[in-house]
Amino acid sequence: MASPEQFFLAPLQGFTDFAYRKSYHSVFGGFDAYFIPYLSLGPGNKIRNSQYREVLPQNNQGIPVVPQILCSNVAELTMLATIIRDFGYEQLNLNLGCPYPMATNRGRGSALLEKPDELKRILDALFSDFNFKVSLKFRAGMTDERSIFQLIDLLKSYPTEQLIFHPRTANQLYKGTANRELFAEFSKELNCPLTYNGDIQSPDDLDSIKQLLPEQNSWMIGRGLLSNPFLLNQLNNTLPSKTEQTRLKTEFHDLILEEYQRTFPDEGQVLMKMKAFWSYFSQSFSNPQKAFKPIKKASSFTKFKAAYPTVFQQYAD
Repeated sequence: MASPEQFFLAPLQGFTDFAYRKSYHSVFGGFDAYFIPYLSLGPGNKIRNSQYREVLPQNNQGIPVVPQILCSNVAELTMLATIIRDFGYEQLNLNLGCPYPMATNRGRGSALLEKPDELKRILDALFSDFNFKVSLKFRAGMTDERSIFQLIDLLKSYPTEQLIFHPRTANQLYKGTANRELFAEFSKELNCPLTYNGDIQSPDDLDSIKQLLPEQNSWMIGRGLLSNPFLLNQLNNTLPSKTEQTRLKTEFHDLILEEYQRTFPDEGQVLMKMKAFWSYFSQSFSNPQKAFKPIKKASSFTKFKAAYPTVFQQYAD
């Protein structure tokens, strides 16, 4: 008997924030866990308010979430993991995949894959000093996609709860396509369960990976869901009717808007957040370019509120 499929929401900084997670879980549900975008230390070992807000327990009540941290050494790990532990979380994800130079130039994210000794010190501390269920999210390396194979023994030497592999190098950022053949090869050599992450846009994408790995059943979805809130329904073969889709999309949008209005007293900040949301959300409308145009052009929150109902009326189906 085949194992049931597992689906996880990827942590996308600035997009899959608490408002998105709460609203999606309320309207659609279906994810086994929602990964919170990373917590990291800024200048003076301070944490940005926008990141801190993401891990506050009151912003994640009733949702199966996994906090994520981004660090470069044991000292940073200890500070961040202590915050997560003190908030009462039992799971922790270590980011070994962030590809952006802002992180990698500081030895964080994908850069740690090139520093196995430092990575070992971090993992030793994480497993000895804390009692989390630990997951690791990683890329193929910085520039050479074969470099991840050098870490197989290290990855297998810890009792991790979950390993999540995005088969791109850091220097690719999100360009080109994720290397599914590389994932399949790595999965076979690793010889333990692995979650696939990267370019899942349709059921055909799952099928193409299953042609390489018939037993693959664990998936992490990111940008595909931002552009299509019914992607998980399509992958689960539970897509509702067109009328119901419009109703659910409207409810989802309005919940996010309400959450941002409760959180941010500045209407300009709410407008900025909603424009970021619509930059992907508009892709789910019949004419994405025309759907996004009035949202993008809205120069005030008042104009945004006047624009989006018309977009739903004209392009929702």
